[in-house]
Amino acid sequence: MAEEDKKLEAQLERLYNGNDTSYLIFSIHSQRYALKSSLIQEIIYDSKIHFIPFTPDYIEGVLNCRGIPYTVINVLKMEKQEDSEIKEKVFLLFNRSDDHFCIHISNIEVFYEPEQDDIFKDKVKYKLKYIPFFDADIIEKNICKDLGKHE
Repeated sequence: MAEEDKKLEAQLERLYNGNDTSYLIFSIHSQRYALKSSLIQEIIYDSKIHFIPFTPDYIEGVLNCRGIPYTVINVLKMEKQEDSEIKEKVFLLFNRSDDHFCIHISNIEVFYEPEQDDIFKDKVKYKLKYIPFFDADIIEKNICKDLGKHE
């Protein structure tokens, strides 16, 4: 009985304290990315974006999530890709203590728990393909650079 209690306790701890072995596979257009589930605050569908003037074009505006404004970033525009409009209204909010921003994405593919052998430094293996990790810190660095702020 004590062994079953320990297993249940470990499962509950993993559930409530964030699971570092679970990943979200999502896409922006046809490009897939992976992100640790513990880095995600929330996924929002069909939310209204409020435009902000005099900002870089990759900042689409802000959305309201329970009274907290999240800056909406279009990664394709940040990378200056030609086909940068995203038709779907899916937003991935990051779980960060220092700022509130989200990225505009096309689709949530799956939440996935890979085997340890399928996790690499910069990618994860999913269905015989390698999916690169999405680096949210790049967004913060680009915004600071565009605003002339140093870290």
